[in-house]
Amino acid sequence: MKALILAAGKGTRLRPITDFIPKPMVPIHGKPLLEWVILHLMSYGIQEYVVAVSYFAEQIENYFGDGTRWGIRIEYSHGLSPAGKAGEIWRCRELLTNEHHFLVVPGDTICHLNYHAFMDFHERQGGIASVALSTKYRLEVGLAEVASDSRITAFLEKTNLDRPVSTGSYLLESSIFPYIERFNPSKNEVDLPGDIFPVLLLEGQQINGFVSEYEWWDIGKINDYDTFAHMPVQQAKSILCSYKNVY
Repeated sequence: MKALILAAGKGTRLRPITDFIPKPMVPIHGKPLLEWVILHLMSYGIQEYVVAVSYFAEQIENYFGDGTRWGIRIEYSHGLSPAGKAGEIWRCRELLTNEHHFLVVPGDTICHLNYHAFMDFHERQGGIASVALSTKYRLEVGLAEVASDSRITAFLEKTNLDRPVSTGSYLLESSIFPYIERFNPSKNEVDLPGDIFPVLLLEGQQINGFVSEYEWWDIGKINDYDTFAHMPVQQAKSILCSYKNVY
């Protein structure tokens, strides 16, 4: 199975760092963010990758090349302008021609998702798409319970959200491409959960939710990046390398 890594964004939330380098190349304890993402996937036996690039694409390609240094195979899909998540998937279609289904992961997220369990779930459930959902999302704001007389009866500061949250990883069947094509992705930005999933549900297609209690960090946000960048090295590597011995 191929993994498609979405790494084309401009990383505006990480400016001014990303004024000079693409978001997937921001350094975290001696390696670019994207390398940590790939090492995680490699630990689950994934050997073939398609990387969707655009902004400062040459920096990513010059560093990773064809993947030989890691014993894997990397191909690239190029775009000159933002295409949306589904639009990026559409651009990669020719590189995914022979795949019955494929994995899609964000290039700016460190997560402890068990990809073997996710793949087994998708094959067992069937359906056109499966979405990885984590139950460990910590809110960055406080929650209040307010009575009818406007008095606060409880206040929860930065608590966990008690609902599954999408962490941006998907398993998709190749039969999803005609649905994306309807939105004319060569001319329009097309989102996967915002545009494609509602149409799939409306037409009775099965979308599954793989719910699991795993931690994840959106390094595309300056707060999470600062947390990792200033974390003691051994603590950071225990998170980054917790999957298997790939470091």
